[in-house]
Amino acid sequence: MTQLRSTTRNRKDYGDFQTPHGLVAEILDALERVGVRSPDRVLEPTCGRGHFLGELVHRTNPPREIVGFEIQADHAEVARSIESPDGLTTLDVQTADIFQVDLARDLRWQGEGSLLVVGNLPWVTTAALGASGGSNGPVRSNLKRLRGIDARTGDSNFDISEAIWLKLIRELSPQEPTMALLCKSAVARAVLQRIQADDLPVTRARLWKIETWRWFKAAVEACLLVVEVGPGPRATEAEVFDSLSDLEPGSTLGLIDHQLIADLDAYQSVAFADGRSSLVWRQGIKHDASPVMELTEGQDGRLFNKLGEVVDVEPDFVFPLLKGSDLGGIETDRPRRSVIVTQNRLGDDTETLESRAPRLWAYLVGHRSFFDRRKSSIYRGRSSFCLFGVGDYSFAPFKVAVSSLHKHARFRLVDSVEGRPTMLDDTCYFLPCRTREQAAILVEVLNGSVALGLIRSLAFSDAKRTVTKKLLQRIDLEAILDRKGQKALWHDEWAADWIRPPRSLTTR
Repeated sequence: MTQLRSTTRNRKDYGDFQTPHGLVAEILDALERVGVRSPDRVLEPTCGRGHFLGELVHRTNPPREIVGFEIQADHAEVARSIESPDGLTTLDVQTADIFQVDLARDLRWQGEGSLLVVGNLPWVTTAALGASGGSNGPVRSNLKRLRGIDARTGDSNFDISEAIWLKLIRELSPQEPTMALLCKSAVARAVLQRIQADDLPVTRARLWKIETWRWFKAAVEACLLVVEVGPGPRATEAEVFDSLSDLEPGSTLGLIDHQLIADLDAYQSVAFADGRSSLVWRQGIKHDASPVMELTEGQDGRLFNKLGEVVDVEPDFVFPLLKGSDLGGIETDRPRRSVIVTQNRLGDDTETLESRAPRLWAYLVGHRSFFDRRKSSIYRGRSSFCLFGVGDYSFAPFKVAVSSLHKHARFRLVDSVEGRPTMLDDTCYFLPCRTREQAAILVEVLNGSVALGLIRSLAFSDAKRTVTKKLLQRIDLEAILDRKGQKALWHDEWAADWIRPPRSLTTR
């Protein structure tokens, strides 16, 4: 077991949110109401200053043994000062990194009996940890088995608490513990998916929502996830309680074929539409240089960038733009913004702009610093002024689009403007369409009760992106039309992976 020297790091490095005493009491009360009471042994994997430990030893029937691990020496020292008022509880607080502890080998108990794992896990991601130079984390590996592009575009980033959850379940499963741990709601969902994907021995799961702002002044959704580990049938659902005081669950989260269902009851009536879309949903253009790439038109017809500069570039490379925030607002005939598009397809060499569009080239070179500062690895090794999420589909004359950011999905028909196809930013997803008729049919289906009902049953309102490409690809449009008796509206050519735009747009 690795002992750490006393070091002082800031709250951000460790995702350090000490649990208020009042919240600790509410959590332990809620656990008692559902039958998790008077455990013989308690483990707190990241005990901080010992707020859970202090509350536990003062319960009516305190545990016989408590073991706590804490990576920060000053926190561990405070936790070690906690004493059992009647001497009935043995406390052992160790300064250690939980990732350096082999729980199956190094964890020693004086006796046997029921085991409760409880506490508040760090609220920090692997990306944030790496950016701050923190070292407390799991050995880096592709835990989610992602293909290369997904691993590079953010899906490989995960919370440290997710890794702690999986470590605890795997290493402690022979002791059949109950685990009740505070974590971000997104982490709880990721853990539940991983439990099923890896066939981990969890027989029951429940989730209590936490008033995060009230307790932590943090603008993130969090919950208490409680799982029971041991032999028996695997859990395929999780009861969701809207607050720690609720006696009955408000909804049930389902686990079906490694996928999460936000509301299992609402899902039943629309489950027939949960399948695979024949059409490929696309994400809008990503450039990460909005001060110079996004333009607005002044009253005199001139274009201005966000720096207030007049922009004079070849018009063939400027297109109308809608962002996710625009899709949720009032529809207008003309977008308020434009965007510079430097490529027809991903991988095009932007160096050719020097001869093809000299005014644009001079503008881009003059603002090169904005492109050089782009941090995402997707731009690494590519042309200086490249985009991401651009292809033939970007130039489709019609699109059916939805914002990923709004809590309630609403699909919009996006038209061209004066013969110029409208671009969407990377907070939008869309289906490219050849004709207005095709787009109108898709909008009607997607804004219907079945498609929207399916989205509501699958989507989590507290997620950073309520609507995702993965979710949209699950909407079986053919099945919906078939159920409505409108299958004849479907045309096989709609299932093309992309729609080739008019040649005049791609050749410029």
